[in-house]
Amino acid sequence: MNLTTVITAGILMMAALMLLDRAGSFRPPAEPLATAKPAPAPTVAARGKALPKALPPDVKHQDTLDTMPAGKGQEETFYLCAACHGTAIVKAQGMTRERWDATFQFMVDRHGMADQDKADRDLIVDYLAEHFPPRRRGRGQDNPFLKN
Repeated sequence: MNLTTVITAGILMMAALMLLDRAGSFRPPAEPLATAKPAPAPTVAARGKALPKALPPDVKHQDTLDTMPAGKGQEETFYLCAACHGTAIVKAQGMTRERWDATFQFMVDRHGMADQDKADRDLIVDYLAEHFPPRRRGRGQDNPFLKN
């Protein structure tokens, strides 16, 4: 017997063993695995209609109404903003009215926040602009090492 015949016979026997299961019969072909496809996410418009006008705060934030400065629009702003994130993120911002309005629209478009009617939206944006205006830049802005 030459080497080529021995190698060929060995390969054929290995193939036969792989096709046979332990009982000595041929294995049926394996069924393809079924993978579940995730349901498509609802559109922003569909989510907006399903959400109430003002959502209760998320308990994990543990913020209360008095964490926001008192003023006209405090309650509406608190319940709309604290539904998704803590008030600390709101209070850390300092923006113009135009920037607050753009941020409001961003939350509606990008994160599915429920859009408000014009009166409520103006009330909330006015409250944010009044209580969290742009801050004056500190002395750190004069640092020569921070310049490009």
